[in-house]
Amino acid sequence: MKIGDSMIGITMEEDLAVFPTSDYVLLEISHKAGRVNIPRIVNTLQGLVRDDRRMVAIRGFGFKGIGLAVRIAHELKIGEKMFTYEMTFDTFDATDPEDNSPVTSVQIIVLPPK
Repeated sequence: MKIGDSMIGITMEEDLAVFPTSDYVLLEISHKAGRVNIPRIVNTLQGLVRDDRRMVAIRGFGFKGIGLAVRIAHELKIGEKMFTYEMTFDTFDATDPEDNSPVTSVQIIVLPPK
């Protein structure tokens, strides 16, 4: 995952996707996600939040996506020694596009330090 001066959207076979917006960076994790490199994602998010002072939304869908989203937020929080991350958590309903079945989801908003 490479995110430099200009933000780029990356999609990896529906497992994990990064979507830039003008207000925040959205990281979506599918309920069908395969193996995910959590340390690499956490390092990227630390740079976005701490250095670039960007707000990041981590959105996980279904059992696996929610677990990975919470794990990423946890690793982000315990890896920072200079300040405390402010995070908000919210749940919402989504629909699996393949069979229209409901999928519980969580969104974690990580705010830059003040």
